[in-house]
Amino acid sequence: MIKKILLASSIILISATSFAEVELTNWGTSASVITFSDCPSYCTGTIYTDSVGGIEETSATISYANESGSTDALAEINGSGYTPVLKARSKSADGRGVNANAYGIQQYTYTGTVPTTIDLDLNLHGIVTGNGQIKGQVAVIKGNEIPWTGDMATLVYELVESEDVLAYDYLYITEGADENASTTISFNLEVGDTFFVRADLLTRGRNGGEADAFNTFTMNFRDASQLQAASNPDPEPQPEPKPELTKESVIKFLWTAAYDDQRFNFFERFIIHSSAKILGMNRTESNVLKNEVKEEANVL
Repeated sequence: MIKKILLASSIILISATSFAEVELTNWGTSASVITFSDCPSYCTGTIYTDSVGGIEETSATISYANESGSTDALAEINGSGYTPVLKARSKSADGRGVNANAYGIQQYTYTGTVPTTIDLDLNLHGIVTGNGQIKGQVAVIKGNEIPWTGDMATLVYELVESEDVLAYDYLYITEGADENASTTISFNLEVGDTFFVRADLLTRGRNGGEADAFNTFTMNFRDASQLQAASNPDPEPQPEPKPELTKESVIKFLWTAAYDDQRFNFFERFIIHSSAKILGMNRTESNVLKNEVKEEANVL
């Protein structure tokens, strides 16, 4: 069963989930793990913590296993519109606990010429057995800088001015063998606005429980054509469309090739006029194209 629960409940469900020494105050990725030695109703006795990634890094991955269980986390900036793609899983031993967290931040500039509304679709897939939990959350923060905290609620309710929080939502999977949770967040932009999309995926296992969200937490803009991602400041130019192949273009190409030496000999004229006839063109139409080639060559 999939549950999207009130924020107050989320603090209880995912207590002590976040751990990240890597501070992402601009676009980038981070992945972190933490393991506990004793988890009766809450976890104590931190055994191991680690995090990887950094600002302007397009991917971060970490794996760890000890007597408390095994953990994996992966964050990448490679989704549609260069959005974060996050994966994490935590498998705990009896009486112990493990967390795996993935973070991704991307900065965008709106390049459109009129105010607009942007839709961002979120999808979280996961498998939870026993005492495991998965939480995915996304905040859209307006501005050129973003403060860092490992806790999303602290970011959106304390560190950022309320008018700069353009959108915030979260998804849970608390039990199920093959579950999907999805939602859409929408926000308004003015011309030239700069904003961040921050996404967190938090998994935890307790007392033999497992939370597997390695397939995957994704977010996709319905239309990213006027959003310039900071990780892709110089997008590849769109290829120019190939010219349409017509009978006129074929005959003009032949006249151009023949005029390479600045003259047309009898044999060249015969071949091209014959080709034009085969293509359904008369001699007058063919001569018009010949004269165009001569005029263009003289201009150059």
